[in-house]
Amino acid sequence: MDVESPPVTAGGRAHREGRPMMPVGPILILLLLVLAATGFLTGPLRRIGLSGRAALLLLAAMLLGSALELRLAPRLTLNVGSGLLPALLSLYLLRTMRRWWEPLAAVGGAANAAASLALISLYFPPGLPTELNLFYLDAQYLYAAVAGTLGSVIGHTRPASFAAAVWGSLAADVYHYLHYSGAGHGDIVHRMGGGGFHGTALVAGVLALTLSELLQVGAPERRAAAPPHLPTS
Repeated sequence: MDVESPPVTAGGRAHREGRPMMPVGPILILLLLVLAATGFLTGPLRRIGLSGRAALLLLAAMLLGSALELRLAPRLTLNVGSGLLPALLSLYLLRTMRRWWEPLAAVGGAANAAASLALISLYFPPGLPTELNLFYLDAQYLYAAVAGTLGSVIGHTRPASFAAAVWGSLAADVYHYLHYSGAGHGDIVHRMGGGGFHGTALVAGVLALTLSELLQVGAPERRAAAPPHLPTS
């Protein structure tokens, strides 16, 4: 999430002037587009219930939508490409969850991710730089890493991991909006899923999927025969 009240950014935390932030979201979408078009993501996409064509269309929509924002409330917007569409994809993935506990795991992972991001944000109040002391790493990278890791570990399966990471990131954005608006920072514009970092929710979701794939989460379940109309999670 990003906020605007120069030089304030990143959920109410300030950002040093003169240091532009890398547009991670659009770059990540372009990379995924290339990988999907060349067939490198065929297996992972099939395991979350998406065909190659559907994935290409979705990624193209995310790339175009990253330039659009919806105003949800005064000084609160939602980026279409890196906020709304990942949230809708996570809702779609609910239909691919074959076990009754997967939606519960997704909600639990989201709650833990949101709480963790809210706690971390206390160390970056308005008026202070968001850069960490380790190689000038911006705090937004930490937010995405925490949400993605917790989503993968708690969500366990691929669909639940992605949903937990995305929901947790967006829920933390809502918390930041309510907290800082109530604390008298009414001049801050909160941009969910967009802004300087260009999509913490999207990056967290992709990281959760990547960790689930690399760690082969749910490998025992994949060996079991799945109903023909459902993908393997």
